[in-house]
Amino acid sequence: MEKEDAPHLTFRYNVRFSLLRFWWQQTSDTEALPHLLTRLLKAVRHYQARQLLLDLRPMPPLNPQVQQWLQTSWLPRLRQCGLQRLALLLPTNTYNMLVVESILWTSAQEHLPYEVQYFAELPAALDWLTNSEVATSDADWPCWKQQPMHLRVRRRNCPSRGLVHL
Repeated sequence: MEKEDAPHLTFRYNVRFSLLRFWWQQTSDTEALPHLLTRLLKAVRHYQARQLLLDLRPMPPLNPQVQQWLQTSWLPRLRQCGLQRLALLLPTNTYNMLVVESILWTSAQEHLPYEVQYFAELPAALDWLTNSEVATSDADWPCWKQQPMHLRVRRRNCPSRGLVHL
């Protein structure tokens, strides 16, 4: 599992399931959303993720300019990323939930190249994305760098010298 952090963003990627999990820390800066979501698209392309879990629960209120940008710029680029499944943890704010559903409903009028499911809880979203093959609570996604370096690094033998390389 790989992890990347940026201000207000956290990505975790599970290679086995080609699953990119994204969430942000609580932020009230709506103006930062286009930048954050563009970073998300770059991560999807970088990892060639086939499944994406977006945790929209702490999302700040979406102003009309950001809504327009999502509809006309961001979602069309998301369609071209090669995703097969998109799981959305819906915003807890009722206004944002209606906005997100409206944007996705409008975009669904065109053919979507991936399945979309909405969830209120993380375990249900992870169950759907992994077909219940991995643990599905927050605690089951281990924190990066909790273990000492020598336990995290995969060791391999060098056949030509019989040495162990890290």
